[in-house]
Amino acid sequence: MPDSSTGERPDTGRTGGRGQTIALIVVAVVLTAVVGWFAVDRQQQSKGQAAIHSYDNPADGVLPVTVEVDRDPDTALTCELIAVDDRQIIVGQLDLEIPPGGDRRQRIDADIPLRGDGIAPELIGCTVDD
Repeated sequence: MPDSSTGERPDTGRTGGRGQTIALIVVAVVLTAVVGWFAVDRQQQSKGQAAIHSYDNPADGVLPVTVEVDRDPDTALTCELIAVDDRQIIVGQLDLEIPPGGDRRQRIDADIPLRGDGIAPELIGCTVDD
């Protein structure tokens, strides 16, 4: 409704202050969550990470694999390994438990048991054991 003294609407040209406040709060919450996620992820990586170093041809129903682990020697890890066939179907799985101790960087040999014709290993990921 126009103001009777000037003929203009009172809030013309202004955006809602309440909407801006809500938008700023949402941005702050999202930014805090993203920074927190990166901090936790970075902390987990500093405790341990792994990668497949090498593997051999399957023999006797297993796929031999060597995993290179870089971790805090006081930290125990569990790494999930799978074996896939030529169609990328999972034909084997192993939870490789790495106890605390030893050097910071190690190469660990493991055998993934096969239920089919596995041709390649994949490292799904590692978790820090509490």
